[in-house]
Amino acid sequence: MKAAPLSTFGRSLQSASHTAYLRQLQAAQNVLVRRVQSAVPAAQVRWRYHLVVDGFAVVLPRSELGALAQVPGVDKVWPNVRYHALRDTAGSPGQIGADKLWGPAFASAGNGMKIGIIDDGLEATHPYFNPSGYTYPAGFPKGQTQYTTPKVIVQRTFAPPATTYKYANTPFDPTESFHATHVAGIAAGVYGTNASGTAISGVAPNAYLGNYKALTIPTPNFGLDGNSAEIAAAIEAAVADGMNVINLSLGEPEVEPSRDLVVQAIDGAAAAGVVPVVAAGNDFDDFGYGSVSSPGSAPDAITVAAVTSADTIADFSSAGPTPVSLGMKPDISAPGVNVLSSLPASQGTWGLLSGTSMATPAIAGAAALLKERHPEWTVAQIKSALVQTGDPVHSPSGSEVLPLREGGGVADLARADVPLLFATPTGLSFARLAPGQTVARTVELSDAGGGAGDWAVTVQTQTGSGTLAVPPTITAPATLTVTATGGATAGDTAGFVILTRGTDVRHIPFWFQTSIPRLATESRPLLSRAGTYHSTTKGGPSKISTYRYPTGGDVTYGGPERAFRVVVKQAPANIGVVVLSGRATPHVTFDGAEDHLAGYTALPLDVNPYRAAYGQAVPVAGVVLPLAGAYDLVFDTRSSADAGPFTFRYWVNDVTPPRLRVTVSGRTVVVHATDAGSGVDPSSVVVTFDGHALTTKLTGSTLRIRAAKGRHTVAITASDYQETKNMEDVAPILPNTATLRTTVRIR
Repeated sequence: MKAAPLSTFGRSLQSASHTAYLRQLQAAQNVLVRRVQSAVPAAQVRWRYHLVVDGFAVVLPRSELGALAQVPGVDKVWPNVRYHALRDTAGSPGQIGADKLWGPAFASAGNGMKIGIIDDGLEATHPYFNPSGYTYPAGFPKGQTQYTTPKVIVQRTFAPPATTYKYANTPFDPTESFHATHVAGIAAGVYGTNASGTAISGVAPNAYLGNYKALTIPTPNFGLDGNSAEIAAAIEAAVADGMNVINLSLGEPEVEPSRDLVVQAIDGAAAAGVVPVVAAGNDFDDFGYGSVSSPGSAPDAITVAAVTSADTIADFSSAGPTPVSLGMKPDISAPGVNVLSSLPASQGTWGLLSGTSMATPAIAGAAALLKERHPEWTVAQIKSALVQTGDPVHSPSGSEVLPLREGGGVADLARADVPLLFATPTGLSFARLAPGQTVARTVELSDAGGGAGDWAVTVQTQTGSGTLAVPPTITAPATLTVTATGGATAGDTAGFVILTRGTDVRHIPFWFQTSIPRLATESRPLLSRAGTYHSTTKGGPSKISTYRYPTGGDVTYGGPERAFRVVVKQAPANIGVVVLSGRATPHVTFDGAEDHLAGYTALPLDVNPYRAAYGQAVPVAGVVLPLAGAYDLVFDTRSSADAGPFTFRYWVNDVTPPRLRVTVSGRTVVVHATDAGSGVDPSSVVVTFDGHALTTKLTGSTLRIRAAKGRHTVAITASDYQETKNMEDVAPILPNTATLRTTVRIR
């Protein structure tokens, strides 16, 4: 995987390395602008917002406000309001109660704790990491010791082999590194540091830092990236070095967890006694529920959502369940909007950034505080102490959000320090249940100190028609049996199991989906081989109108569909389907379940963040790193008017780019582009002839250029359809894109 910092996709906007995010945002906004202008012809777009918010200002008659609010994709219409100046203090350790744990004379402010920052390399000489008063702990420094300080006690880099980039093997890249510096400051910046007139502190200000630079290679216009092998190596090194906590403010869309190396490494770190804290992701705006990313999908990670300074959920903060594995995530929330922390001197020394990237180190610092104060606690117990004691997170309207967005709520460290009970697991997912189906799960409740005795047990259901049954009381320590029953109508059921004893209240988040799939009732002929097929949606059933997870904007398909079944053998790199003609829209689901898409790539969107078309609709769907088993290819239509014949191509394991060659026939230069897998994507083909870009497109597999006598230069770039599905799980960048530069002579 090429795991860029999550805030690159969210709200982190301080350097030129974020231009790719801006390009992605621009493309997504262009789609919405066209929708607005189509629905409200009088609307005029006045301003575009790319940096401080994701949106645009629209001038229109007041009478059209209702129509504007109904445009698909318009999340909220804000009025034009005059403001007076206020100071934003989001991200203060006081918001999660960290200062209450520091003790007199900072006796328990992270002393002796070591937090490993696995990221793009931090600037150890930053004033927020002033080493005055620190001494190296026994056995340190480690790594590239010429760069260490008594505060930043480890310096390691994890560059891929054979790289020639000059800063790949240095712990800080003076041209590209920025993210880790901000993250590390939130976790363990020195108390009372002057940040341009404001005194700030990290959550665990006395903790040591380890710098594990696993994002090392610059991607054009995209900042530093790292692959799964290097990230896993960084996790391994952090465990070996004796880090108590590791912070990963990075991510990628979830794939099958058993095929995700970093997920496995995260769970391995937890098993070794190191607390892994991981960002949930910044995709809610685009993908809705089912947008928690990897490795935040790791069961043993503490996965962090983001809130504002008023404990309101951040609009970008990704939501559960995990889209492929349907796990209960995120686990906990922390401040992640406009957080003031350190930046490299070249980028202004201090700055406000937003993202779950910023919320995550607040919890990493919190875990370090709890570990110092309770050295006997296990990783699972630290996680439970945080999750079971969180405070409610609210929506902008004031109601409490679902646990799929907040997990256990905003961390409350004063309460987490005295959790009374530990719960294993900390949250419950019952995944998909049929109406009336019952499934029981158990939660081990153990005494965390003062928690033994009788507790009342109730259920707070926030949404859904399903039910949860619990005993009315339980005497801890004990095993709590929780039974979920699918409801009468399809949809999410979510809320909390509430444990009450006097004024003490603890909670366990839960979720399940009442699943009434209609796809399983349709005819789904088996496709026994890859290739090109012809079909029609005309006369097909019209049983399916929506697909999830992720929700992907909740687009409705009101017309007829056709479905085909495929069986994946062994473990290919990918499978996919493209509609070559007709008006059918493809999706890929798990066997018979339109309410369980096979991840982000199963949506008809370009999900490759390195392409200019990222986020745009494409007639392509697929699965990256699928597990062996049955999947359905569903071709749906938005309305009956779209029904009719269509042609599609199905492929398995396309890991090679198109084949490009140039021939000369008389006075004509012929460009050939062929691909035996998913097929050449005509929209991706760019041909430059003698330095001038051509507008001519492929006809079949060729493009012809009339040329004068003499020598000519030809440059060609072409991708196949699989490239639209290569997320950050796929290395190298753009593996299904070919480039050819050559010269020809016309005689």
